[in-house]
Amino acid sequence: MKPYKYITSILFLLFSFNLQAQDFELIKIQSAYYPKQSIEESTVDGKAGMFEWSGQLGIPQTFKRTKRTILIHKLGYTNLRVDTEANIGIEPLENTKHYHTISYNLGLVQILNPKWRLLLNLNPLLASDFGASLNEDDFLFQGNALALYSKNLKIQYGFGLVYTTRLGRPLVIPMGLFKYRTPKMTIDIVLPNKLSIMFRNLKRKFSYGFEAGLNGGLFNNNSDISTINSIIDETGYSRLNIGPAIRVRLKNSTIIHFTGGIAVGRKLEFINIDEETNNLTPESGPFFKVGFSFVPKKKSKPNPEKQN
Repeated sequence: MKPYKYITSILFLLFSFNLQAQDFELIKIQSAYYPKQSIEESTVDGKAGMFEWSGQLGIPQTFKRTKRTILIHKLGYTNLRVDTEANIGIEPLENTKHYHTISYNLGLVQILNPKWRLLLNLNPLLASDFGASLNEDDFLFQGNALALYSKNLKIQYGFGLVYTTRLGRPLVIPMGLFKYRTPKMTIDIVLPNKLSIMFRNLKRKFSYGFEAGLNGGLFNNNSDISTINSIIDETGYSRLNIGPAIRVRLKNSTIIHFTGGIAVGRKLEFINIDEETNNLTPESGPFFKVGFSFVPKKKSKPNPEKQN
């Protein structure tokens, strides 16, 4: 069997189990732009803006004997560019910093019975500006555990715990999931990360709706930042994106995704070696996001009535 057909057959098997809260993305690339906004509630008079892009590759692995245990390997890279300016002298002092995340995510799906399954994700990563040689502060770890219940073909919900730096700090917080899906509409809620309500046409080529997404990170900082008069040890950021979304599925199973709106609840903090925080959080402002993903279609099951 050719490698492409082998991978595709595994993906179809994954879809038949309906394992996750969303279709499996084999490849995903996206970018988002946040124009500079005035820094709020800070002694620094200036502006801050961001640009981020990321890529991810997912590889599923099944065990032929039981078909009840599935591993999903994901390799990812994220680049966050932070642009700050401070009105210290006659001319604004500008600084641009790049932060990088290189991650590996191991997902375990254990099917207990037709209704229940357990999901476990282990996510070691490098998160740094790579301004010096690697050290232990560049390494972080995230993870979550979730119990998922399928009430019927339309409704899924679950609960669990997550250890994450998504809010710019290491935190252990509860995790909840709810999904409702019909041929015309999908409601997808993954707390605290995501809320999505999407409508689509019957041919599933075009979808539109509303999304809210919370994301962020924590990075080791090794080099100086000219707009801050302090030796910075860590950088934490987060934001909540809210706005309309459009998805277009092409013939080759590629989905193009457009989102725009407003970024609220933002955080941009620089923590120095004395654990003191320099707050350069920008005010709420617009964002623009575009991406594409390769999501193989589910295998359609034959209709016995049409065959007879």
